[in-house]
Amino acid sequence: MAAMLLWHSFGWADVPVTMTLDQAGGAHVVRPAASPYPRLAAEFEPTRLLMFGVADWQPHHREILIEVAHKTAGHANVMVLCNDTWQIKDTTAWLLESGNDFPHVYFCEIPLDTVWLRDFGPMFAQTATGIQALDFYYEGTRPKDDGLPLVWARRTGIQYVEVPWTLQGGNLISNGQGIGLTTNRIFEDNHITFPSPLPQMNVQFERRKMVVDQFVKFCNLNQLAVLEPLQSESTQHVDMFATFLSAADVLVAQLDRHADPINAAILDRNAARLSKLVVGQQPMRVHRIDIPVREGTSWSAYTNIVISGDLVLMPIFNSDPPNMIQSAVAAYRRLLPNHTVETIDMTSMKQLQGELHCLSLHVPAMAPMPDRIYPFANSVQAYFPEHLAPPAVAPEAESQPEF
Repeated sequence: MAAMLLWHSFGWADVPVTMTLDQAGGAHVVRPAASPYPRLAAEFEPTRLLMFGVADWQPHHREILIEVAHKTAGHANVMVLCNDTWQIKDTTAWLLESGNDFPHVYFCEIPLDTVWLRDFGPMFAQTATGIQALDFYYEGTRPKDDGLPLVWARRTGIQYVEVPWTLQGGNLISNGQGIGLTTNRIFEDNHITFPSPLPQMNVQFERRKMVVDQFVKFCNLNQLAVLEPLQSESTQHVDMFATFLSAADVLVAQLDRHADPINAAILDRNAARLSKLVVGQQPMRVHRIDIPVREGTSWSAYTNIVISGDLVLMPIFNSDPPNMIQSAVAAYRRLLPNHTVETIDMTSMKQLQGELHCLSLHVPAMAPMPDRIYPFANSVQAYFPEHLAPPAVAPEAESQPEF
């Protein structure tokens, strides 16, 4: 590894920023802390609610949503974004297939193109006086998805910050204390060229320097670990193999070296990189969890989890070895002894290359809610009154439910 000292202005006095690159494609960026704000919220922090969208959610996937609704009861509030009132009715009907007692489920009418909220939704950052929605440039031809951060900011009254760099939300996770994890996909998504580079210029280094400088600036990070993505994994996102359990604890997937030596080595290198991060003058604690080898291009990612309050939801496929599922659940129970650990069967979405974390979005406890929120019971009374007593009343939206 070769370390180089960079200088960049972040809006205060010039401070040294050290970036270490390695030949395998990883990078470690360190910057002296200047201010604790804005601060990217961590997913293990108190959560106001979990958000899902059903824009193009197909009926044969409804069991996933039903299972999420059941297993979040008593632990976390759930908001389902629907394109229109017809979709609110259809989603209500799905949930009614397994019962009518979901007081923790709410609906909000916000049109979207797809269900992958994590990638295009707002990233929430706490400021000294409130909260802001970071909106990274979203590539593609999905205007409704692309507009969600701005719509959310307008509907909630929080500050909107447009970031002119590309990042999908599944490829950035934060420990809530200035450390971020991503993969080197960010260098391809934000590919910079130099039409007339100087003879002595290290083009590879300089283009990566420009990208990481901007990422640590907009996210106010003092450490950024750029990791290697898994081979033959289409998203190349960090949440497919790593997750934070606390500010000082990170969990990294682990593979059978005989079954998949290339990806096993990638994960080992990523774990070694993360062990070099420093939290409160102590090294980051790196834990490992065994995951199944891929089936074609499908990965069973036991780190693609949802943590909300005292609940952990871990995605599984019906093709996963039962003993491996049991071992993974036991690992979470050991590492998070005060949490309830549940599994969510994602088999119907196996070929879609996305899992539970990809579908969801955490709304932190300090964030306000949008207007016109419909509790599940109101929707049932409006569309399926035979399922509830007393008789139906006109549906009413609650502007600020007391979550």
